[in-house]
Amino acid sequence: MKKWKKSLAGLLSAAMLLGLLAACDSGEKPSEGPDTPDPSGTPVIVDEEYPITPEELGSGEVKWSEEKTADGWMKVTNDGGETLGYSPDSGVNLMQVGGYAFKDLNKNGKLDLYEDWRQEDAVRAKNLSNLLEKDEIIPLMAVSINISMGGTSGKLSDDQKSVISAGITQVQGGSTLNIRDSVAWVNEAQSYAEAQKYGIPVQLYSDPYTSTNKAENVASFPNNLMLGATFDPSIAEEMGAYLSKVYRAVGIGTLLGPQVDLTTEPRWSRAIDTFGEDPALNRDMSQAATNGHQSNYTADGTDIGWGVDSVNAMVKHWPSDGAAQSGREAHNSTGKFQVYPGDNFSALLVPFTDGVLNLNGNTKTATAVMPSYSIAWSKDESMGELVGSAFSEYKNKLLRSYGFDGVICSDWEILASGNSPFGKPWGVENITEAERAYKALKAGVDQFGGQSDLAPIEAGYQMLADDIGEDVALSQIRESARRILYNNFNIGYFENAYLNTQESIATINDKNAATAAFKAQIKSIVMLKNDDAIFSRSDSEKLTVYIPLVYSNGHAALPIELTTLNKYFNVITDTLSDTMTGEPDSDGNPTYAYTDIIRVSESELATCDFAIVFARFPQNDSSGYDNTIGKYVPITLQYNDYVANSEYVRKESIAGDLVDVEIETPYGLQTTKAQENASYYGNVGTVNNKTDLDMITYVVDNMPDNAKIIVVENVEANHGSIGQMIFSEFETQVDAILVGFGADYEAFLDILDGKVEPSALLPLQMPANMETVEAQYEDVPRDMECYVDSAGNTYDFGFGLNWSGVIQDERTEKYCVPPLTEPVTKPVQ
Repeated sequence: MKKWKKSLAGLLSAAMLLGLLAACDSGEKPSEGPDTPDPSGTPVIVDEEYPITPEELGSGEVKWSEEKTADGWMKVTNDGGETLGYSPDSGVNLMQVGGYAFKDLNKNGKLDLYEDWRQEDAVRAKNLSNLLEKDEIIPLMAVSINISMGGTSGKLSDDQKSVISAGITQVQGGSTLNIRDSVAWVNEAQSYAEAQKYGIPVQLYSDPYTSTNKAENVASFPNNLMLGATFDPSIAEEMGAYLSKVYRAVGIGTLLGPQVDLTTEPRWSRAIDTFGEDPALNRDMSQAATNGHQSNYTADGTDIGWGVDSVNAMVKHWPSDGAAQSGREAHNSTGKFQVYPGDNFSALLVPFTDGVLNLNGNTKTATAVMPSYSIAWSKDESMGELVGSAFSEYKNKLLRSYGFDGVICSDWEILASGNSPFGKPWGVENITEAERAYKALKAGVDQFGGQSDLAPIEAGYQMLADDIGEDVALSQIRESARRILYNNFNIGYFENAYLNTQESIATINDKNAATAAFKAQIKSIVMLKNDDAIFSRSDSEKLTVYIPLVYSNGHAALPIELTTLNKYFNVITDTLSDTMTGEPDSDGNPTYAYTDIIRVSESELATCDFAIVFARFPQNDSSGYDNTIGKYVPITLQYNDYVANSEYVRKESIAGDLVDVEIETPYGLQTTKAQENASYYGNVGTVNNKTDLDMITYVVDNMPDNAKIIVVENVEANHGSIGQMIFSEFETQVDAILVGFGADYEAFLDILDGKVEPSALLPLQMPANMETVEAQYEDVPRDMECYVDSAGNTYDFGFGLNWSGVIQDERTEKYCVPPLTEPVTKPVQ
């Protein structure tokens, strides 16, 4: 970040030389500087004559000025140097050295190395980590969930103050407040943190979001799978840069993303959080998005590296979490295992090793990595002990072997018990929380996500010290502190972590960002089928269209406001019965049943030029387990009930927990341990939105023969959605199909009205049937028989239509080749 330092190379070199000469004259060995390399690759030599003495304070011609901002904090402008921010209530004073202003964060009246913004970030982080004692380091190793700004009305609560007072400054952020209250809360939190011993700023961590009421932003950004469908890394980089400005506008400094897992298992419920199933496409898209998140750019688009618009990217989930057994998600105990029947573990590393850990931008590498919850299954433990990734020495050493020197932060709440609502200590359920912390520390974890209680980490550290020695253990967590602190220095938090309300409002309401985001959404929509139903048209005459109400969980509505739809079409739609016959909701209130929808009459349908049916991909319970019957059930990609009894269904699961079983012996029934069979053979998979197919069927059965039927299939834009489905249930009966991967429904309208030509491509295969889903391997991309439609088109990876037909361009030429099987990057240690 410190380009200013390079302009003072002569001044600093002279100072270093004087320091070395002084050391030689005194008979001391000259300092060789820190043993931590500067992440930029530039060798660092440091004058170790720190702290700068009081006699040097006030030296030099004044090259700074300050003013009080409208938000109450002091803004300090250094001529040609860093801009500082501090609170007049924090007890921090300014120091002048060489004419420039610096913050006395530890209030000792001296300029310490870590306070000197002329030094490189890596040097400052190492210096501060060496100043910290064990009890000051451990709080940095917890990302607390007890300090969210939600519900605080812009005020820092006493409980939140106690968290910061305990030294916990790395916290999960996100706000339900309006932007003004969010800014006020962040500034108060930073002022309170600045008043603590070392003035370490609060850093907020946040899951990715694309549109939110958390900050009232006007833009609705595409999710990762939508970006994948564009097959255009430049769009991913542009969206990453815009999003990071939004994050910084509400005080977020670390993004818990991008998620770069490969969706090699079609039933896995995290598809929309990924860039798809192809290693090369995922590599390029994730690399571009991470560049966008971490770098700053000049007006002409030049990447200038770290700056005030940067956020740290905590990429996830090492070493990829998409090879989920039978598609079950690892947030559930039933989905704790990753399986590799195709022996394809290495291919899943590509987006990490060749992508986000080897950026082509100026920040060089993602600064943090989140290991997965899941267990890499192998009977011989060739992929390490059968424990969750944060507890796995094999996985974390593998990550470090690629030269990664950033933060390894566990996924959230891995220390809590598995029977708690959030605990996910897979593979180590039978040991204490302290023992789990010890195991994770020994495996190389730097930080514990979602961990508000320090006691288990403290006890785990003591176990580590007893095991490897106090000096070695302390050295290890000092390294963790260095990495964590670097991720505060690199984004400028130690200089200025305060927010300006008006600047935040302007960022949140950036119309250019909103326009770019909406165009990107449109570019993510794939046209799969088009039998003269959707075509380019420039006339302004509005066509008459039937759009049925969509039923969902006791409600029925249009997916888009009628006033918006009427700007494009003359809309005819359904009505609702005056009587609500659905099951009462959790509060006992009446709800609608699907049969309460009164579909339009045959005579009304006769007036329509065409119908647009807005449907959703089949929706499952991602656990793959039915608690009511106590059995595993198949996750299905079709609307109709699926009976899992084909020859391709495994009768014995690959992986399973060790469970108690009773066996008959000559001595009677004996209890022993055996691997659980997590097979669902013969069981039935159901979806909770089968009425979407009923809706399509109604339209097919009742529309006039000369009217076109267009089906819009969209993935529900929520955390945990399947991105693949089977189209054989209705494709032959409709005239056109558009697919969105979580797009706002408004983004479909310009394509449907013929104003914008579709250009997106499938980032995932669409299977022919459930048999090919069962036959594919969880760890192998693009290994399914794909659906062939009535026009003879195959819904394979990279397929899409425009007005002229099947798209064949430089994107398909580059990516529609056999998938990669291993990284190009090799371990360096």
